[in-house]
Amino acid sequence: MKFIRGFKNMFSDAIYTILLVAIAVFSLINALGNTSDLMPFLAMFVPLLLILISAVGLQLKGKTLAAHLVLLLTVFLGAGRTFIYAITSFSFESMSFTANFSVEMLIAFIIFVYLFLVVASYLLVGNTGAHLGKSQVLISATIAFVYFFFRDGFSVAVLKILPPLVALMFGSDFFAIVLLLAGVADVPFLLLDYIFLATIFEQPVSYFLFTAFGLYLIYGAIIALLKRPK
Repeated sequence: MKFIRGFKNMFSDAIYTILLVAIAVFSLINALGNTSDLMPFLAMFVPLLLILISAVGLQLKGKTLAAHLVLLLTVFLGAGRTFIYAITSFSFESMSFTANFSVEMLIAFIIFVYLFLVVASYLLVGNTGAHLGKSQVLISATIAFVYFFFRDGFSVAVLKILPPLVALMFGSDFFAIVLLLAGVADVPFLLLDYIFLATIFEQPVSYFLFTAFGLYLIYGAIIALLKRPK
């Protein structure tokens, strides 16, 4: 426990920034080979890029806890579960692991542990400086939560809205908006994919309603970003 509490003091702000940038680069490189189709790739890559920009931006503003927590919640939350599942997938019948191991999986797990230790260290010590004050972005976040809830369900809505709330709690409305934008940035690319595949008219009415509102949220987020200083 003492090790975890003191973990946040192991590195300087400069080292934290270098580590965050390195993690961002790894995440981008790791995402490049996920799909060969352009629109699905952009639907995955653009939100990821916005998340990484937000995390690095928060770190550059001295919000180390917020930066690491955003990355943990958005990009590496599943890395721990994936690795634990892999190492516990040993089958005595075949005397082998049923899961496929990879270097990327190991690196992602190491990053997960690092992010978890940083976040846990700050939380155990206390005095995180987090405070959710009044903000117009909070209203937008509430609207976005309702949108995600009806489109994807409660659990997805919570995971989508937590990162913007983290940014808000650390006084960064700008990056909160960027993270809200990341939650819907896939909408236009998936729409274009359906159009190019000529399957757009096979989609239900609900898809058009959610897509239209998603595009509206994107428009609102971009306008808000253009009007706000970083």
